[in-house]
Amino acid sequence: MIDAKEFLAEMQKQRQRFFPEAPVIYLEELSFYVKTRIILSEDSFVEVRFNAHNARKSYALVRDGKRVAGFDNLGGWHIHPFGKPHTHRRISEPPLAHVFEYFLRGV
Repeated sequence: MIDAKEFLAEMQKQRQRFFPEAPVIYLEELSFYVKTRIILSEDSFVEVRFNAHNARKSYALVRDGKRVAGFDNLGGWHIHPFGKPHTHRRISEPPLAHVFEYFLRGV
């Protein structure tokens, strides 16, 4: 299992690859938990959460204050797909690169 520091390093690596101009805001940063936002525009961002204590990961693309797509592992890995963000479709754990690439298509 990775810790918060390792998770943040991977998140920054993938942010640089997919959203190189987007700044990151650190909303919470503890030794075991992080909550960040990658600011894409005035009205959209990617929110990334990680909790090492319970291995919880959550990624959401938010536009105008509403989730438009997301991935998380609460109750098992699933996607909240574009067009139906309130639904759950079961998946295997996606690499972070896959998550950011999916979000990039919806930006």
